[in-house]
Amino acid sequence: MRTIPLVFGHDSHLVGTLARPDVLPAGHGRPGILFLNSGFVHRVGAHGLYTAFARVIAEAGYPTLRFDYAGTGESRRPRGMASARAEQLLMECRAAIDELSTQAECRHVVLIGLCSGADDAHQVSMAEPRVVGMIQLDGHSTITAGFIIRFLARRIFSPHIFSPRRWAVFVKRVMGTDNSKHKNTVDDMDFFEMPDRNTLASDLSHLIARNVRLFYVYSDGANTYYNHRGQLRRGLASVDFGEALTECLIPSANHMFSGLSERTILFEHVLTWLAEGWPLQDNETPHV
Repeated sequence: MRTIPLVFGHDSHLVGTLARPDVLPAGHGRPGILFLNSGFVHRVGAHGLYTAFARVIAEAGYPTLRFDYAGTGESRRPRGMASARAEQLLMECRAAIDELSTQAECRHVVLIGLCSGADDAHQVSMAEPRVVGMIQLDGHSTITAGFIIRFLARRIFSPHIFSPRRWAVFVKRVMGTDNSKHKNTVDDMDFFEMPDRNTLASDLSHLIARNVRLFYVYSDGANTYYNHRGQLRRGLASVDFGEALTECLIPSANHMFSGLSERTILFEHVLTWLAEGWPLQDNETPHV
């Protein structure tokens, strides 16, 4: 595996790091893996998560690219920067996808994002036809009756049962205003606007119709809106997910997936999912 620093974009303003497998056969057909940042965190990721993740994936045989959004990390703001963030995000991600195509002959990409980066991955996937897979870490979900029962049971037997802050989060998420119901909340902090149930169902139906594979991973940091495997599928029962959706809950992980054992579990799950969708050669079995 080789890491290559890159400068790209229409104004040569974006800085990224490509991790390229040592062996990449011509016409390999493998997707490139593009990491999308969380908020103002630059391309190393929270506690170095993206750096470690990208290297593991590249060593398994899939090219990866992580880059700094314009105005963060080492990437500067370009001349003629779009006023709307959604427009700018799409422009930057399309430039990154072009770079993966040029540097590693990847015709398609899988997007990975944590928290607000997961929300960004959703928006880009909806607009960019070269996206064939999306991995969300503590990203979108929807509230179900099963979630409420498990949430209440956990709180009743928790030493934090009398914590006003934790109950306030629950009330706001489940019984609050329409606006507050659709926020991603981790430790009582709002990171992005969650799509409402109907919008999320419509969007995911659109992605499935395009044969986009979906992998949603949740940590205990998402326990204010997701707490059991299969919750997303049950909450969006109107969507015919078939085998397109995979859900994974790692309850011992925190929101940053900072623990070594939890990261190992995360990496193993993702490598298995990638190999199922885009198989490697027999002598390239992925491992952590």
